[in-house]
Amino acid sequence: MNIKLTTQWSSAHFYNQPSWTKEKNLQVFGKCHSEFGHGHDYKLEVEFSEADSGDQESLAEILTALHEKLDHHHLNFVIPEFKTKIPTTENLALFCYEFITQKVKAENLNCKTAHVRLYEKPDLWSEIWT
Repeated sequence: MNIKLTTQWSSAHFYNQPSWTKEKNLQVFGKCHSEFGHGHDYKLEVEFSEADSGDQESLAEILTALHEKLDHHHLNFVIPEFKTKIPTTENLALFCYEFITQKVKAENLNCKTAHVRLYEKPDLWSEIWT
């Protein structure tokens, strides 16, 4: 059985390559490089395969934990990975996939994280298929 769940949150971030000068960061990233950052309303869709109907509550709790970790936070300052890694949509989708997959494994659920799609805007998203 497949289970599909969604969650939404708002976060701020900025693009910064620490090994570059401020001028090069501004040249490459433009307005996305700002000491204050900018925000997005993210939407995450996750599909789990090989799930039991009894897994749905546990899976929803995992997404709630992810939501609480990311909602109304500045990703560059709160998420250790994004202190050195640029929090692009692709990198954030991978972070979400890894967070969910680790929690599924830790809770000994038999399902698999089959598909993750993270929307930064309605026409901008990143996907991970396994």
